[in-house]
Amino acid sequence: MELNLTAKTGHDTPDEFASLSAVVIDGDTVFVDNGAIHGKSRVERGIRFGASSPDQIPDGRRVVVVWVTLKKGEAGMGFNGVCAAIPFRIDAEAKLGYKNLPDQVNKMGDAMKGAVKLDTLEPEEVARLGNFLKEFRGGELWNNTRPEVREAFGE
Repeated sequence: MELNLTAKTGHDTPDEFASLSAVVIDGDTVFVDNGAIHGKSRVERGIRFGASSPDQIPDGRRVVVVWVTLKKGEAGMGFNGVCAAIPFRIDAEAKLGYKNLPDQVNKMGDAMKGAVKLDTLEPEEVARLGNFLKEFRGGELWNNTRPEVREAFGE
């Protein structure tokens, strides 16, 4: 009997939009990190999410995962569902964090259904996310985005 094992380590996911993608807002930085789909985003690695409330992580930074889906329209692929989950609190130094896993799953499902929910985002986070989506791939996806998504970002 032969076992075909690979030397590959870690969980590698493309940082490109797929049918369902995770966009992470970490302070001023916004990026695609599809590892979040499996709880293995860059910001989650090495963090023990044992806190039952964000108040238990007083020195933590705010990190938001936004679930984004694509849908092909007449003109091509565009953004369809955009749902922000309850923010994480991450204390990287203490390696502790808070996240609401049921809300993550619910918002992922909402995005898959084409919902647009940005109520957990601060106004500046909505602006950063909007700019990121508008500029991604030279605006190709944004140009094909349905009106309800555009309206959520003030267009």
